[in-house]
Amino acid sequence: MSWLILAPNLRDLVISWCPEMEEILSEEKLGEVADVIGISYPKPFLKLETLYLSCLPKLKSIYWDALPFPCLKLIHIGGCRELKKLPLNSNSAKGNLLSIEGSKDWWARVEWKNEATRDAFLPSFKLLY
Repeated sequence: MSWLILAPNLRDLVISWCPEMEEILSEEKLGEVADVIGISYPKPFLKLETLYLSCLPKLKSIYWDALPFPCLKLIHIGGCRELKKLPLNSNSAKGNLLSIEGSKDWWARVEWKNEATRDAFLPSFKLLY
């Protein structure tokens, strides 16, 4: 889905029922697209407000590193049992009232970049089911 860098004003990203999808933005493919359009280091999702991922059983990666999300308000993760990392660090959504929705089991499996990141987003978690 490397074409997402061509949508700098994207506010809502909803991906559902893609049983074979393993990653949303691949570092390799994103680099290829960036070379073609002449951007050295694209920063996707700068205006993203909602990230809704559902029924993606093989999804392992959203993005390979932490991203700034200056506008992000909601991350919804449902039915993404292989997704263990979010593209967040302790500064990713600083100043935002971010909600992260997911199951208790999924939240317990999330692997954080460090304790500061986990602590920053712990109050944001909302139990789905």
